[in-house]
Amino acid sequence: MISPSIRSAQFQYAIRNIVTSAEALERAGRHIIYLNIGDPQVFGFRPPALIVEVVQRALKDNFTGYAHSTGLPEAKIAIANYASNLGAPTDPADIIVTSGASEGADLVMTALLNEGDEVLLPAPGYPIYPAITARLGATACYYHLDAGNNWQPSVDEIASLINERTRAIVLINPNNPTGSVTPDETTIQVLSLAAEHELVVISDEVYRELCFVSPPTSAAVLTASVGAPVITLESLSKTHLIPGWRVGWMRFSDSVKMRELIAATTRLAGGRLCSPTPAQYAIKPALAGDRSFMSDFVRDLKARRDFAVSQIGNIRGLSCSTPQAAFYLMVKVDELGCSTDELFVLEMLERSGVLVVHGSGFGCDPRAGYFRLVYLANEELLRFALANIGSFMDSRV
Repeated sequence: MISPSIRSAQFQYAIRNIVTSAEALERAGRHIIYLNIGDPQVFGFRPPALIVEVVQRALKDNFTGYAHSTGLPEAKIAIANYASNLGAPTDPADIIVTSGASEGADLVMTALLNEGDEVLLPAPGYPIYPAITARLGATACYYHLDAGNNWQPSVDEIASLINERTRAIVLINPNNPTGSVTPDETTIQVLSLAAEHELVVISDEVYRELCFVSPPTSAAVLTASVGAPVITLESLSKTHLIPGWRVGWMRFSDSVKMRELIAATTRLAGGRLCSPTPAQYAIKPALAGDRSFMSDFVRDLKARRDFAVSQIGNIRGLSCSTPQAAFYLMVKVDELGCSTDELFVLEMLERSGVLVVHGSGFGCDPRAGYFRLVYLANEELLRFALANIGSFMDSRV
């Protein structure tokens, strides 16, 4: 018997791991509604023609061999121009194109963290960050988002967690899984803490352009008056409806303070050769071309959000706040009983045929009774799925 590494046992990714139970039910003949992963294409959304066509042309006419490990020059120039237009002047040399923002997180955290180091993460937050942290032998220290205050962080709590082992603060704004938006004033306070303690801020801004309220200002812009080193993670996966293309990047702000970290991250990027070359041709037209399709996407998302929130409000024993961005709902089970959120989600899957993700997979207390639901589906499918969930909740009374 060949044993796996101890390190692999420490790597948990709830969004994917829970699918195993749903697939077992499907093999037994059950129909399952997957509301666990935020993939717009699964629910009928398609990427804009301007990026599909340019990649098709690239496959036919352009260079598609190994790109530079940090990305195609034209892609990096487009990202630099995009960042500069946001108000964060960026040199193309301070950009690394990655296979989605998740690879960016993996590369930079691997370059930054030693065993025993600590990183401050939001709870709830995107589970790839604690998974990477655990794999590296570092420690995730959670600052909590307050459900009663629309999932906002406490700057005082973040400050209380900083010690001599702390290396970085991760911000996810807008937040996945809650869809909350952190005000600029709060972000500036966090950046000030990072500057004071010489910490790196890793700012995950994948959903910044998918807001139903005024979008937050990029942390790289806000840090100009504060001086904290910021690494911004961005992606075309959600905004341009191409999650499977794996197109993302990191950009380093106040890079003079991070020259050694940039060099280390670049060495690691070289070890995986390059991000897939064909998809990188999508970056320039995505960032510099017509973006009107995004307004239509956000309008459709808002309608589906409003419908899902209203339906949840009619289900006995469930409640939720209204998200300000993205396409996720954090739903509260008012009476979890003696169960945990994961056991609840598995029971709901068995009896309703709807797959969601337990809140503890995002860092919530497993007894708090939260689960994340993706509301990308059309109204007909959402109505059917939520009716099934409602019937399940009625049966628990």
